[in-house]
Amino acid sequence: MVICRPFHGGYVGILQLTIVLVGTYMLLAAVRHTDQHLIQQQPPSIYEYTDGKTRGARQNETNLPPAPPSDETAYLRLLAREYGLSNEMPFFARRIQARFDSRARRSMTEVTRTALVPHDFQRVRTDDERLNLHAESPAVRLSVTQSPKPDALNASALLFGISTSYDRLTYGNASLMGDWARWLTDGEGNSNGASLVLTLHRASGAEIEYIGGKLREAGIDAMVLPADGTHDSAARYLDLAGLLARRNDALLGESGRQKKKFLALVDDDVFFPSLGRLLDRLGEYNAKKAYIGLPSERSDWMVENNVTLTYGGGAVLLTPSMADLVSQLPCLNKTATRDYISSTDGTGQWDERLYACITTHTDEKLHILPSLYTPSDDLYGLRTGYEGGVQPLILHHYKHRRRFEAGKAHLISSLCGEDCFLQRFFFRDDAWILVNGYSISQYPDGVDVLPATKSLVLQKQDSSSSSGSNSNGNKIKVGDRLTFDRQDDGRKRADARMVVTWAGAKRTWRLLDSRRGAGGDVWQAYVKRRGSSSVPYGDEDDWVPEDTVHSQDGPSDVDSVIVLIWEPQR
Repeated sequence: MVICRPFHGGYVGILQLTIVLVGTYMLLAAVRHTDQHLIQQQPPSIYEYTDGKTRGARQNETNLPPAPPSDETAYLRLLAREYGLSNEMPFFARRIQARFDSRARRSMTEVTRTALVPHDFQRVRTDDERLNLHAESPAVRLSVTQSPKPDALNASALLFGISTSYDRLTYGNASLMGDWARWLTDGEGNSNGASLVLTLHRASGAEIEYIGGKLREAGIDAMVLPADGTHDSAARYLDLAGLLARRNDALLGESGRQKKKFLALVDDDVFFPSLGRLLDRLGEYNAKKAYIGLPSERSDWMVENNVTLTYGGGAVLLTPSMADLVSQLPCLNKTATRDYISSTDGTGQWDERLYACITTHTDEKLHILPSLYTPSDDLYGLRTGYEGGVQPLILHHYKHRRRFEAGKAHLISSLCGEDCFLQRFFFRDDAWILVNGYSISQYPDGVDVLPATKSLVLQKQDSSSSSGSNSNGNKIKVGDRLTFDRQDDGRKRADARMVVTWAGAKRTWRLLDSRRGAGGDVWQAYVKRRGSSSVPYGDEDDWVPEDTVHSQDGPSDVDSVIVLIWEPQR
């Protein structure tokens, strides 16, 4: 430290002052140098090392890619895009597993101690980036029978004939050909043994080649030919009957092939959902001369002069011996007689003209294998349609009559077999009914399921004789050239049927979409569309005009979606 003392002037004083000033300057310089050194030793701020490199606060992470959506979320967004669903909607999803422990397919399978929808729907927005949907777990196990799946069927006994047009086959993303593939292949792009002869009306060579290529790509064994452009639709089918007979004979000359046992003339919009069961039913006609009709619904029948008739409902099967006989009849043989021309110039569908030809020139009867309806159902007041619990052999005009995508709906048979298609499941605990592949219905005011013969009063019919008879003597008169098998007896069908009884509202979700997942699971989407329904409730055949007991749920401003995820057995 510098000690300053008083000075008395002169050089001594000046010298003392100089020494004091120099010492002070040096002391201040030393302090400044020490401070700068200390400052340099302090570590820099963390922001000097990480500026522009940190992720920032979590609430500001807007540039990161979002987590991948769940499968349920991705599927709902796909549905919204493809089908124009409302952005906001109630949503519910449930996982299902088939349990193959039932001895027989029942008209109604009751599910107890399990609710289908155990809680309210989730209100969602498909544009919500944070949407993360998951199906209700654990999976509900539903009882079904062991029945053939498409990949296990051998349909080599069948040769089908269809006459249509190029425009019909290419309409709607070629959906008809996609539907055909469900019953003409194994569901995996390979033929199931059945064959097809297809004639196209007024089609060019390029169009015929294109359709043939598309059918082969789908795995369908098909021969595509031009149809006679001078004939109407009915006459083209009559020509097709002879063409099938000749094609069947030609199969013997092809390596590794044999003649078919049944030749089938069918409309282009028929669907065979239970081909295994149909083959079982046809077994009793092997090696016989048989003429067989497959009417599907009530609209495939008619009443004339108090007699109920059908001509086959757009699907007629002939055994080879019967086809040979028919091809020689004057009304079908171009070279035999002029009767051919007069018989094809009239009105009526092809199956009606074929019926008139056969019944006029032979003693053969039309054997009926019914599906969703027989005339005797009217004795019991049974409702018909896809929600009736009947396993159909055939669906007819399903697109026009029901607005139904049969090919999509039938995907479920690849997982649980053909018996589970349109099988009904009654969830008693929460009053829901699933018609597998068609609809899901809720009965908020309660519902019950009862045997048909106990719940309905038989209607009196003024008629005489026929297969529509029952034990109470009530009868429906059917055409005398129609014959039924014993297993299609009206009383037996009624005894096996269960009917749904309810009062009040019925809320119905109809199948919108179905597709298979990579792991073999089947995803089904059922929708209740916004706005009011044009059908009071359920199937068109299920309601009666001026019905004041039942009603459909009121209109809504949003769509509502239920997704069922059917899981394969592990």
